[in-house]
Amino acid sequence: MENEILLLNKKILVDRSPLLLSYTPDENFREVWDVKLGNWYYEDGYLIGAEPENRGGILLSKEKYEQNVMLSFTVSSMLPATRDLNAVYCVTWDEEINYLKKGYVCGLNGWYENKSGIERFPEDELRSLTSLYHYTPGTEVRITCGAINGHSFLLADGVLVQELVDNMDPIVGGYVGFSPYSTILKIKDIEIREIVWEEREQFYLPEFK
Repeated sequence: MENEILLLNKKILVDRSPLLLSYTPDENFREVWDVKLGNWYYEDGYLIGAEPENRGGILLSKEKYEQNVMLSFTVSSMLPATRDLNAVYCVTWDEEINYLKKGYVCGLNGWYENKSGIERFPEDELRSLTSLYHYTPGTEVRITCGAINGHSFLLADGVLVQELVDNMDPIVGGYVGFSPYSTILKIKDIEIREIVWEEREQFYLPEFK
């Protein structure tokens, strides 16, 4: 059976989506990744990212992806830190303020009350959150995220947690990366794929007369 991600009116064909990057962390991670904020280092097969302040540590890909891509990675919080297993995509960087200029942020166990979701940055532009997904701090989870012309998605261990459809002014293209927000994250087994997808017709058949 083909590996697919089913979204509203869209189907991502994962196995047909070209693999652009398959990365196992090592001591030379700075050749592939650009440390923007926070303390980042390699240890025992993991990228470790720590940011103690009330802000996001940022690690971005050195390559900018102009096409629709999805990012998959295995991650856990590093106890005693418990918060914000976050990724970013379709990102541009503002050198003047040394922070994100625009992009999408997604994550688990964040937004101050253990919520999961997706938001468009700058903050408060567009946001979709849920408290229904429960992450156990310190345990590993496989996250897949990305966007198709502004249609964002977030999966945890293969289960769709959130979608966000940004039709007004969608962000397409940019850097991808990770953002521990006031926490410490351990990250490994990173993949970036160009998204191959097709339209998916959805409709209701009558349930009753």
